[in-house]
Amino acid sequence: MSHRIRRAEPGDNAGILALLENTPQQGAVALNFERRPDYFLGARVACEEPDVWVAEARDAAPRIEAVYNVGRRRVWVNGDVHWVRYAHDLRIAPDCRNGMLLPRLFRQLRALLEPGEWMQTVILRDNHASLGTVASGRAGLPHYYPCGTIETSLIYTHAHRRRPPAGVTVRRTRQSDLPAMAALLRREAAQKQFFPHWETDRLGGDGYYHGLDASSFLGVWEGDRLRGLLGVWDQKHLKQTRVLGYRGGLQWLRHVYNLHSRVRGGFQLPKPGGYLSYLTLHAALVENNEPYWLRWLLDHAVQAFHGQYDALVCGFFASDPLSRVPARYRRQLLHSDHFLVSYDGDPRSGLNGDRIPYVDVARL
Repeated sequence: MSHRIRRAEPGDNAGILALLENTPQQGAVALNFERRPDYFLGARVACEEPDVWVAEARDAAPRIEAVYNVGRRRVWVNGDVHWVRYAHDLRIAPDCRNGMLLPRLFRQLRALLEPGEWMQTVILRDNHASLGTVASGRAGLPHYYPCGTIETSLIYTHAHRRRPPAGVTVRRTRQSDLPAMAALLRREAAQKQFFPHWETDRLGGDGYYHGLDASSFLGVWEGDRLRGLLGVWDQKHLKQTRVLGYRGGLQWLRHVYNLHSRVRGGFQLPKPGGYLSYLTLHAALVENNEPYWLRWLLDHAVQAFHGQYDALVCGFFASDPLSRVPARYRRQLLHSDHFLVSYDGDPRSGLNGDRIPYVDVARL
């Protein structure tokens, strides 16, 4: 089958959404990661400068049979801000996966990249199809260099009475906090690898900051000093996780599981076709990367959002001391592999190994 590979246009939205909804993640629970109502709105949140490409079948009824986004965003690398591409949302129609479409997509990608340019990408550990294809080292494909394991926690919300000690305050941020927030983000983000570059004066705007404003964070203060931030972002208007079905005994035990979750906290498993209820946590940044401050932020979030969401989603590299904090809570744990992707040699040698890597799960 012949395909035309080109940059996506706004009119491709329906075709891209249809492709996404026909390429689910299989497992004991079959999930679909969707982007309704506007794929391009989510693309602008993932990348400051989206670069979306599609493969369109050349037949009597042209249709989108592949898509990927290799847009750019500014992140901190070795203490400075750099534009880095993030490769994601690669989907190929099932009946096109064994042909030459994938190599053709990557030939187009190679033409886009500057000499020596590298990209980030993240692949869910259970996504055996991707790990066995794009990250396999096949001829014509770029090399995927392993660069850390990511732990994504689905922390169950619940009511509790734990309070921070005297002198420590946790609350929502507000407009008057923006100067302190900007200073903390600038000072501490520079110590991390891959932490997003933030411009707090753009909060309340669109594109990369869509759905965020000055109140979209929790802050922890010791006296008058801001010690840490934790972003809270309800992204259901951008992307959704839909349950398509259950395999094995889970399809019969769903009601028992839900009863247990109502008593102890946890996800309510919806009927096939329903959506999971969660709030995304992001921009987790605390002074000196001290887990103590993150603990009070998470404690507050677990209680404050109980009854509104079943779970809070946050992610950290396994090498980050902050990753120990989510382990204190009842949670589901998912593992992903982070790669640096390049046609021109291993970029890892250019990274300062003393800096702790960071992943922003809200922008994956």
